[in-house]
Amino acid sequence: MKKFKLREVFWGIALVAAAVFLVLNQLHLLSFHLKVSMIIWTIIFGAALIESVADKSLFGTTFSIAFLLIVYAEPLHITKIVPWTILVAALLIYLGLTLIFKRNWFPKVYFNQKKDGKWKNFSNNRSRIDNNVFSSGTGKVDGEDIVINQRLSSVSRYVHSQNLRSITINSSLGEVEVYLDQAKAAGDVVTVDISGTMGEIEIYVPTSWKVNSDNLNLALGELDINDESTGDGPTLMLTGHFSMGDVEVNYV
Repeated sequence: MKKFKLREVFWGIALVAAAVFLVLNQLHLLSFHLKVSMIIWTIIFGAALIESVADKSLFGTTFSIAFLLIVYAEPLHITKIVPWTILVAALLIYLGLTLIFKRNWFPKVYFNQKKDGKWKNFSNNRSRIDNNVFSSGTGKVDGEDIVINQRLSSVSRYVHSQNLRSITINSSLGEVEVYLDQAKAAGDVVTVDISGTMGEIEIYVPTSWKVNSDNLNLALGELDINDESTGDGPTLMLTGHFSMGDVEVNYV
């Protein structure tokens, strides 16, 4: 059974369990009594927490716990610090752990010398929205102009285009990995336009490619270019605006 089918089954079981728990609670057949809204939110955020832990999602895990604390603020006697103090604390914890552990927070798996930090099958193309437009998961990409939309998730793309012209990356609160070592440029320049906030973008390019970041504006972030180019290939032109995030270019 594919992973997306398992996810559907998991959420289906969670909803059925919520219905059963709700009925038992309203019939006072349980030794304790909870509000209907509390039961619903507990199932939702509890299931999200389990799924985030399974997917090794630091962001999902942190904020699922934060929302559960908000739901149980009254019995936990923490009503004075909800919701904003809890949410801000969760954001700071997420950002802090991300800075501390960087990519080492998740185990690495290698497929033909390509790493996948999420233990997912990189041939999974279920995240395709339209032609060469992707939003989540891991998969192969072909096409001249590619768009990657990522929000509150992790995205890995293995670009196999033999006539690549441009890549547009829209990233917010998550991680994007783009592998260009199997791609060929349509001309002398491949443009990567980046926009978003609070994320981490990693781009893997052949050693023959050059990198130009003069038109990339990073606000409260940094650009790391690891290793050096041999200088006889096309130019990867980085453009756009990225706030409170990091962009890393690695030669492979």
